[in-house]
Amino acid sequence: MNNLLINARENKYAIGGFNFNFYDDALGIISAAYELKSPIILMASEGCVNFLGVKHIVNFVNQLKDEYSIPIILHLDHGKDIEIIKNCIDNKFDSIMYDGSLLNFEENIKNTKFIADLCHDKGITIEGELGRISGAEENIENSKDVFTDPDSVKEFTERSNVDSLAVAIGNAHGLYKGKPRLDFERLSKINNISKVPLVLHGGTGIPYEDIQKAIQLGISKVNVGTEIKISYIKSIKKYLETINDNDIRHLVSMVQNDIKELVKKYLDIFGTANKYSQLQSK
Repeated sequence: MNNLLINARENKYAIGGFNFNFYDDALGIISAAYELKSPIILMASEGCVNFLGVKHIVNFVNQLKDEYSIPIILHLDHGKDIEIIKNCIDNKFDSIMYDGSLLNFEENIKNTKFIADLCHDKGITIEGELGRISGAEENIENSKDVFTDPDSVKEFTERSNVDSLAVAIGNAHGLYKGKPRLDFERLSKINNISKVPLVLHGGTGIPYEDIQKAIQLGISKVNVGTEIKISYIKSIKKYLETINDNDIRHLVSMVQNDIKELVKKYLDIFGTANKYSQLQSK
């Protein structure tokens, strides 16, 4: 994945990382990327890994890679449990995020470096986190003490040996209570210092123009999870309210199509449409 993010950074677009929770939403995500000829990152949380099982996830995504002629990256999102992380590494996930954001600076570096060594031994990329990307309910826009400190970026990335860095600049997981306010000045400083691509978590609810501005200031990967879940539930409700049959295939098709259209919208915003064709020509 590292080459994809480096190219995105150099050319000011972002690769989309989308959380899936089951096979239905994963297929919707991949269908969108395939239609737009875009590279894509399928992200599994620890909860998803525990629910579906590591081997089932890897086998499923490998089948998708064989079927769809686009770059598909399987990524563990917010890995904290060392045993789950090791299991994902051993079963050949393409990318791992280690989340040591609740640790102090030295412990975060120590643990992230440990995971980075395990990943790099297997040719797997690693994403670290500096600062703390909280839940939207924590009102982090008023808690800049958890934002990424630009002055710590160089030391963290060099000592931890990460391939990409998740930053906290006013973004959050979940649904924002109001309009999120990204600290673009902080992001610009971080980008000028960091030698590795930057990642923006909590894409759901951030105004599209702010996402695009963040990409111009150095963001190379944008994560979207909450909106995928919302789309899934809305599709089920719509089916129950409007479709008068009991064919489960119609329901699954509706779920997949709605998620596909949602992801296509984001891929256009991120600027990745047709990027796979351009990458092939280089």
